[in-house]
Amino acid sequence: MKAIIIEDSEIELENLKILLLEFQDVELIGTADTMKNGIELANCECPDLIFLDIQLECENSLQHIHQLKISPIIICTTLYDDHALEAFEVGVSDYLTKPITHDKLNRALQRLPERMHPSVPRAAQILSLKRGNTIHRIPLSQILHITSARDYTLVRDENNTEFISSRRIREWSGLLPSDTFLALDRSTLINQTKVESFSTTPSGERNIQFKNGSSLPVGATAMVRLKKELGASL
Repeated sequence: MKAIIIEDSEIELENLKILLLEFQDVELIGTADTMKNGIELANCECPDLIFLDIQLECENSLQHIHQLKISPIIICTTLYDDHALEAFEVGVSDYLTKPITHDKLNRALQRLPERMHPSVPRAAQILSLKRGNTIHRIPLSQILHITSARDYTLVRDENNTEFISSRRIREWSGLLPSDTFLALDRSTLINQTKVESFSTTPSGERNIQFKNGSSLPVGATAMVRLKKELGASL
Protein backbone atom coordinates (compact mmCIF):
# COMPACT_ATOMS: atom_id res chain seq x y z
CA MET A 1 0.00 0.00 0.00
CA LYS A 2 1.54 3.30 -1.13
CA ALA A 3 1.18 6.33 1.12
CA ILE A 4 2.09 10.01 1.24
CA ILE A 5 2.14 12.47 4.14
CA ILE A 6 1.00 16.08 3.87
CA GLU A 7 2.28 17.80 7.01
CA ASP A 8 3.93 21.17 7.71
CA SER A 9 5.37 20.32 11.15
CA GLU A 10 8.82 18.78 10.80
CA ILE A 11 8.56 17.13 14.22
CA GLU A 12 5.19 15.53 13.48
CA LEU A 13 6.37 14.49 10.02
CA GLU A 14 9.47 12.74 11.37
CA ASN A 15 7.45 11.04 14.09
CA LEU A 16 4.95 9.63 11.60
CA LYS A 17 7.71 8.55 9.22
CA ILE A 18 9.43 6.62 12.01
CA LEU A 19 6.19 4.99 13.14
CA LEU A 20 5.35 3.90 9.59
CA LEU A 21 8.65 2.01 9.33
CA GLU A 22 7.12 -0.63 11.60
CA PHE A 23 4.29 -1.35 9.12
CA GLN A 24 5.87 -3.37 6.34
CA ASP A 25 2.89 -3.18 4.00
CA VAL A 26 2.84 0.63 4.03
CA GLU A 27 5.33 2.18 1.61
CA LEU A 28 5.90 5.89 2.08
CA ILE A 29 6.48 7.33 -1.40
CA GLY A 30 6.53 11.06 -0.69
CA THR A 31 5.81 14.00 1.60
CA ALA A 32 4.65 17.58 1.15
CA ASP A 33 4.45 20.56 3.50
CA THR A 34 1.69 22.54 1.75
CA MET A 35 -1.71 21.53 0.40
CA LYS A 36 -0.78 22.77 -3.09
CA ASN A 37 2.32 20.57 -3.19
CA GLY A 38 0.40 17.74 -1.59
CA ILE A 39 -2.33 17.81 -4.24
CA GLU A 40 0.28 17.83 -7.00
CA LEU A 41 2.16 14.94 -5.36
CA ALA A 42 -0.99 12.88 -4.90
CA ASN A 43 -2.25 13.44 -8.46
CA CYS A 44 1.19 12.49 -9.80
CA GLU A 45 2.01 9.47 -7.60
CA CYS A 46 -1.55 8.13 -7.11
CA PRO A 47 -1.10 6.82 -3.53
CA ASP A 48 -3.54 4.42 -1.90
CA LEU A 49 -3.41 6.33 1.38
CA ILE A 50 -2.87 9.96 2.40
CA PHE A 51 -2.05 11.17 5.90
CA LEU A 52 -3.36 14.73 5.83
CA ASP A 53 -2.73 17.42 8.42
CA ILE A 54 -5.95 19.43 8.68
CA GLN A 55 -4.33 22.75 9.56
CA LEU A 56 -1.54 23.60 7.12
CA GLU A 57 -0.19 27.02 8.11
CA CYS A 58 -3.39 29.16 8.08
CA GLU A 59 -5.18 26.89 5.63
CA ASN A 60 -7.90 24.30 6.23
CA SER A 61 -6.79 21.42 4.03
CA LEU A 62 -10.25 19.82 4.05
CA GLN A 63 -11.46 22.61 1.76
CA HIS A 64 -9.08 21.46 -0.98
CA ILE A 65 -9.69 17.70 -1.03
CA HIS A 66 -11.99 18.14 -4.03
CA GLN A 67 -8.92 19.03 -6.13
CA LEU A 68 -7.70 15.43 -5.98
CA LYS A 69 -8.10 13.58 -9.26
CA ILE A 70 -7.88 10.25 -7.46
CA SER A 71 -9.87 8.67 -4.63
CA PRO A 72 -7.37 7.52 -1.99
CA ILE A 73 -8.12 6.62 1.60
CA ILE A 74 -7.50 9.74 3.71
CA ILE A 75 -6.53 9.71 7.37
CA CYS A 76 -6.54 13.18 8.90
CA THR A 77 -4.08 14.22 11.57
CA THR A 78 -4.62 17.17 13.89
CA LEU A 79 -3.92 18.59 17.33
CA TYR A 80 -7.63 19.16 17.94
CA ASP A 81 -10.82 17.23 17.30
CA ASP A 82 -13.12 20.15 16.45
CA HIS A 83 -12.87 19.39 12.70
CA ALA A 84 -13.98 15.76 13.04
CA LEU A 85 -17.50 16.24 11.71
CA GLU A 86 -16.31 18.33 8.76
CA ALA A 87 -13.63 15.74 7.96
CA PHE A 88 -16.08 12.85 7.79
CA GLU A 89 -18.53 14.93 5.75
CA VAL A 90 -15.93 15.34 2.97
CA GLY A 91 -15.12 11.64 2.89
CA VAL A 92 -12.17 11.30 5.26
CA SER A 93 -11.85 7.70 6.48
CA ASP A 94 -10.27 8.25 9.87
CA TYR A 95 -9.08 10.90 12.24
CA LEU A 96 -5.90 10.86 14.38
CA THR A 97 -5.16 13.36 17.13
CA LYS A 98 -1.56 14.36 17.73
CA PRO A 99 0.80 13.32 19.11
CA ILE A 100 0.42 10.19 17.00
CA THR A 101 1.54 7.02 18.75
CA HIS A 102 2.08 3.47 17.54
CA ASP A 103 -1.20 2.41 19.19
CA LYS A 104 -3.23 5.14 17.47
CA LEU A 105 -1.66 4.46 14.08
CA ASN A 106 -2.08 0.72 14.39
CA ARG A 107 -5.79 1.05 15.22
CA ALA A 108 -6.33 3.41 12.27
CA LEU A 109 -4.60 1.07 9.83
CA GLN A 110 -6.55 -1.91 11.13
CA ARG A 111 -9.78 -0.01 10.43
CA LEU A 112 -8.93 0.37 6.73
CA PRO A 113 -11.10 -1.46 4.20
CA GLU A 114 -10.25 -5.16 4.11
CA ARG A 115 -8.68 -4.94 0.65
CA MET A 116 -6.10 -2.51 2.02
CA HIS A 117 -5.49 -4.12 5.41
CA PRO A 118 -1.77 -4.09 6.18
CA SER A 119 -0.43 -7.22 7.80
CA VAL A 120 1.36 -5.80 10.81
CA PRO A 121 3.85 -8.18 12.41
CA ARG A 122 3.34 -8.43 16.16
CA ALA A 123 7.08 -8.44 16.75
CA ALA A 124 9.24 -6.94 14.07
CA GLN A 125 12.76 -8.39 14.06
CA ILE A 126 14.27 -4.98 13.27
CA LEU A 127 13.40 -1.85 15.24
CA SER A 128 13.69 1.64 13.76
CA LEU A 129 14.98 3.92 16.51
CA LYS A 130 16.01 7.55 16.41
CA ARG A 131 19.16 9.02 17.96
CA GLY A 132 19.72 12.69 17.22
CA ASN A 133 18.78 13.24 13.58
CA THR A 134 19.61 9.69 12.51
CA ILE A 135 17.32 6.68 12.30
CA HIS A 136 19.05 3.42 13.26
CA ARG A 137 17.88 -0.07 12.37
CA ILE A 138 18.53 -2.22 15.45
CA PRO A 139 17.93 -5.99 15.57
CA LEU A 140 15.44 -6.91 18.26
CA SER A 141 17.92 -9.43 19.64
CA GLN A 142 20.32 -6.60 20.55
CA ILE A 143 17.90 -4.73 22.84
CA LEU A 144 18.73 -4.97 26.56
CA HIS A 145 15.96 -3.02 28.21
CA ILE A 146 13.30 -0.33 27.77
CA THR A 147 12.42 2.11 30.54
CA SER A 148 9.84 4.86 30.93
CA ALA A 149 10.86 8.52 31.04
CA ARG A 150 7.69 10.62 31.39
CA ASP A 151 6.04 10.84 27.94
CA TYR A 152 8.61 8.71 26.14
CA THR A 153 10.76 5.63 26.63
CA LEU A 154 14.49 4.98 26.60
CA VAL A 155 15.70 1.96 24.65
CA ARG A 156 19.20 0.64 25.35
CA ASP A 157 21.01 -1.90 23.19
CA GLU A 158 23.91 -4.23 23.98
CA ASN A 159 26.40 -1.62 22.76
CA ASN A 160 25.07 0.63 25.56
CA THR A 161 23.62 3.04 23.00
CA GLU A 162 20.46 4.75 24.21
CA PHE A 163 17.59 5.71 21.91
CA ILE A 164 14.49 7.78 22.60
CA SER A 165 11.10 6.47 21.46
CA SER A 166 7.64 8.04 21.49
CA ARG A 167 6.11 4.65 22.37
CA ARG A 168 4.92 4.03 25.90
CA ILE A 169 5.84 0.90 27.85
CA ARG A 170 2.32 -0.44 27.31
CA GLU A 171 2.77 -0.15 23.54
CA TRP A 172 6.14 -1.92 23.67
CA SER A 173 4.60 -4.71 25.74
CA GLY A 174 2.02 -5.33 23.02
CA LEU A 175 4.62 -5.26 20.26
CA LEU A 176 7.50 -7.33 21.64
CA PRO A 177 7.51 -11.13 22.03
CA SER A 178 6.56 -12.11 25.59
CA ASP A 179 8.85 -15.14 25.55
CA THR A 180 11.85 -12.80 25.23
CA PHE A 181 10.83 -9.52 26.85
CA LEU A 182 9.61 -9.42 30.42
CA ALA A 183 7.63 -6.54 31.93
CA LEU A 184 8.96 -6.08 35.47
CA ASP A 185 6.64 -3.22 36.38
CA ARG A 186 4.81 -0.35 34.67
CA SER A 187 8.09 1.34 33.73
CA THR A 188 10.55 -1.43 32.90
CA LEU A 189 10.87 -4.06 30.17
CA ILE A 190 13.94 -6.29 29.95
CA ASN A 191 15.27 -8.77 27.43
CA GLN A 192 15.46 -11.77 29.75
CA THR A 193 17.88 -13.61 27.45
CA LYS A 194 20.46 -10.87 28.14
CA VAL A 195 20.31 -11.07 31.96
CA GLU A 196 23.47 -12.36 33.64
CA SER A 197 22.42 -11.97 37.28
CA PHE A 198 20.57 -9.74 39.72
CA SER A 199 21.30 -8.70 43.28
CA THR A 200 20.26 -6.61 46.27
CA THR A 201 22.95 -4.83 48.27
CA PRO A 202 22.92 -4.63 52.10
CA SER A 203 21.77 -1.02 51.74
CA GLY A 204 18.75 -2.14 49.72
CA GLU A 205 19.92 -1.17 46.21
CA ARG A 206 18.55 -3.56 43.60
CA ASN A 207 20.37 -4.09 40.29
CA ILE A 208 20.15 -6.29 37.22
CA GLN A 209 23.47 -7.21 35.61
CA PHE A 210 23.45 -7.89 31.87
CA LYS A 211 25.76 -10.11 29.87
CA ASN A 212 27.44 -7.11 28.22
CA GLY A 213 28.62 -5.86 31.61
CA SER A 214 26.04 -3.10 32.08
CA SER A 215 23.55 -2.86 34.93
CA LEU A 216 20.10 -1.44 35.56
CA PRO A 217 18.79 -0.28 38.96
CA VAL A 218 15.20 -1.37 39.61
CA GLY A 219 12.56 -1.04 42.31
CA ALA A 220 11.23 -3.56 44.79
CA THR A 221 8.25 -4.62 42.63
CA ALA A 222 10.51 -5.25 39.65
CA MET A 223 12.91 -7.35 41.70
CA VAL A 224 10.09 -9.52 43.07
CA ARG A 225 8.84 -10.12 39.54
CA LEU A 226 12.35 -10.87 38.30
CA LYS A 227 13.01 -13.41 41.05
CA LYS A 228 9.69 -15.10 40.36
CA GLU A 229 10.28 -15.42 36.61
CA LEU A 230 14.04 -15.95 36.38
CA GLY A 231 15.19 -16.94 39.86
CA ALA A 232 15.33 -20.65 39.11
CA SER A 233 17.04 -20.27 35.72
CA LEU A 234 20.01 -18.11 36.78
